[in-house]
Amino acid sequence: MEQSRRIASDQSGAVLAATEPTTDGAMSQGKVVVLTSLPTAAKWSGLLDRVRGAAEYIRAVEDRAQDYEGRVQDLVEQVRADLRDADAKVRAAEQRTDEAEAQAAIQIRAAEERARIAEERAALAEEWLRRISETIEAEFVMAPADSRRTAVSAI
Repeated sequence: MEQSRRIASDQSGAVLAATEPTTDGAMSQGKVVVLTSLPTAAKWSGLLDRVRGAAEYIRAVEDRAQDYEGRVQDLVEQVRADLRDADAKVRAAEQRTDEAEAQAAIQIRAAEERARIAEERAALAEEWLRRISETIEAEFVMAPADSRRTAVSAI
């Protein structure tokens, strides 16, 4: 599948024609590329300037991207530090809560104990009052008023 090429040029530029073999072995005319003109030194210089400009633009974009990446990394580090601080504050608050709950439980138990003791003392005091009342009623029985008059008149 060898191709043969023929170059013909005229005043406006060059023509490149390629012939290709067909299935029956004959050569047919292939693609034809027309170059209107060969590049001049000025065109090459302009092309180099555009390549340099594109490279400078790409470097500037890369620099900005690196700046953004650096800022993003700084923000990520700041967020991580903030999260660590927040986590530490949460742990400290949880510890204070646990301590407050433990202290409250101690105070509740102490109050319950004081209430139990007070109830026992109140029950004991009521028992003594009942006994005293019963003793007073038993020891200082007073006769009804009519029986006292008869007892006094008999004297």
